Amino acid sequence: MRNADKTPGKHAKNQLRMDDSASPSVVIPGAMKHVLLVAAIISIAFCAYSNSFDAGFLLDNEEIILKDGRVHTVTSDHIQRVLTGQYWPLGGSSLYRPLTTLSYLFNYAVLGDGTNPSGYHWINFILHAINIALVYALGLALLEQIPAAFFLTAIWALHPLLTESVTNIVGRADLLAALGVLAALLFHRKALQAAGLRKAGWLLAILLAVTAGLFSKESAIVVLAVIALYDLTFGQENSWRSRIPSYAAAVVPCLAFLYFRTHVLANAAVATSFPFTDNPLAGADFWTARVTAIKIIGKYLYLLVWPVSLSYDYSYNEIPLFGWSLIRWEDWKAILSLIVCACAAVVAIRSWRRHKPVFFFIAFFFATLSPTSNLVIMIGSIMAERFLYLPSIGFAGGVVYACRALSQRRPAWGPEFRYAAAAAVSVILLALSFRTYDRNMDWVDQGRFWQSGFEVAPGSFKTNLAIATDLPLLTQKDWARSISGANRALTILDPLPDLKNTGLAYRRAGAIYRNFGEKLASENGDGSVATEPIAERWYRKSLNALLRSEKIELAQDEWNRQENARRGKPGLTFLPSGLYLQLGRTYMRLSDPEHARSAFERGRMLESDPAILEELAEAYRTTGELHKAALALVEAVAVDPSQRQIFSKMLGLYAELDPSGCAVSRNGGTLTLNTNCPLVHKDICTASRNVASNFTRRWQHLEAASIRRTAVEELGCTPESLN
Repeated sequence: MRNADKTPGKHAKNQLRMDDSASPSVVIPGAMKHVLLVAAIISIAFCAYSNSFDAGFLLDNEEIILKDGRVHTVTSDHIQRVLTGQYWPLGGSSLYRPLTTLSYLFNYAVLGDGTNPSGYHWINFILHAINIALVYALGLALLEQIPAAFFLTAIWALHPLLTESVTNIVGRADLLAALGVLAALLFHRKALQAAGLRKAGWLLAILLAVTAGLFSKESAIVVLAVIALYDLTFGQENSWRSRIPSYAAAVVPCLAFLYFRTHVLANAAVATSFPFTDNPLAGADFWTARVTAIKIIGKYLYLLVWPVSLSYDYSYNEIPLFGWSLIRWEDWKAILSLIVCACAAVVAIRSWRRHKPVFFFIAFFFATLSPTSNLVIMIGSIMAERFLYLPSIGFAGGVVYACRALSQRRPAWGPEFRYAAAAAVSVILLALSFRTYDRNMDWVDQGRFWQSGFEVAPGSFKTNLAIATDLPLLTQKDWARSISGANRALTILDPLPDLKNTGLAYRRAGAIYRNFGEKLASENGDGSVATEPIAERWYRKSLNALLRSEKIELAQDEWNRQENARRGKPGLTFLPSGLYLQLGRTYMRLSDPEHARSAFERGRMLESDPAILEELAEAYRTTGELHKAALALVEAVAVDPSQRQIFSKMLGLYAELDPSGCAVSRNGGTLTLNTNCPLVHKDICTASRNVASNFTRRWQHLEAASIRRTAVEELGCTPESLN
């Protein structure tokens, strides 16, 4: 049997392990060789990612980092809310990743990075560099050859598919989860070889690694399968008695995570279903969903082999469901993928005895992909490139082992073949590096980012909507592109029933149509009223899209209300306040202030959004209701004190409302708000009550309690005035 087929570690123990009896002259060069090789890979990876450190807060980054107040300052209240709250700041995600969120707090507040993205990218790359070292150690343990471990690590570290985890800031969850899994596996190997206190130390390390991985991302639970897979492949010489402590050390944090996650989700606002448009498999029958999921695995394998066309999104309807007709190429993709997966399974089984690394790498790929593959459980996304961060190690290992096996089968080819093979591998690594560098340019240039996503996934409503809403509108051509993208997105979604549709797309399209109408009106007049027939047509088109959005949102909210009431959360709503902000604005363009004010008031009842409150205040002022207008602006400032323009309007209103009273103080011509004035103080307490009530309505009890506590302790409000 070849050395590569023996239990990993024995060959390395003789040649590479630091031995206590060895002299420094023998040990240091061997250890230094590994350090230099890992440093070389990290250096090459740094070059490939060197253009990524200025990439902005795209996609989920804005909501999870910039708009999550929990990560903006270090307070005991914020830390408690992170530990006891969901990953998404407004809930509804069923995700619990406190360590990942705390890492954003570390960046934002402790390191002072704030809204500067470079610091976040540095942390991400450092985590990737640590994982590079761990993958090298794993490759060395399994393949027992330094060149094989080097190329395995280099292929993995430089692969362009990893950019969505490394360059995308919120991909940090995948980096941390992978770190936990890889570290726990390597610690398990050490624990098998140790005894006494040293074994206890390695077991503690396993427990900490699994805890860090799981509380960063739930997919790290695959660590149990990975450790079992290693034992099945390489650890058979070790007794079950020696293995059980490692499993116990890994299971304990898994049970703790499940307990805390269950407790947090039971006391938080929970959306009762995944959006169908994010994962159409959730709305398909069992076998259609699974066969389509297998087709997606085939797409993953294709992208690993040929990572030329990459996209940030693959939502509805970029990946059509399996149709069971076999007359469509999409259905044949599923059949071919099933054949490839079956062949991989056969190869793995046949390799278990004589080529153990092959078995391990294939099984590792499928095991680590399983939590996000939609084969076992349905998740919130049909496909994402970030899901391959950990599984791609198995792919890289399989490629390297195949190349090594090919070179060993033809020893007569001589050194020329080895030189040619080394040159070919070098070209591949360069190609991967250049493609990674080029893909990072997409993340840095937002125009390229949205456009490339649309070009790769034109069937996704999200990529069409992105080029409609997220690119600048400077020329007539830009407007034509925007209108066309919005129209295509709605065309994709229109056939769906309300319970499977998404109101967000219609809401954004409605805003685009209204803005285009405003542009036309401003070019032909003052644009203050919809007297221009062409502009009015676009306002009507905007209204129709927004009313469809409301219809969809109300249908889904009613379903959610009933389900949440059954779960003991009556009155819980997920209606978006932004819908009524857009409706109010469109009604204003149609010269319908009554419906506009009604829409703004509905939005205010859902969320104390400063944009809605500012528009509502203007509507109140138009009708002469100055006190209501002032109260709306006080509420807006209570939510976001940095809104200076709103504060200025509020001062003007109080000066007009109470010209000879105490509401406004005049010092040297400068107006200041007198918070001790009974009128102002009462309004501040009323505004705090409204904000807290909106948090409570969304089951965000900790946020509501924080607002009430601040109002009582810092603003002098009575508890009775806040109820």
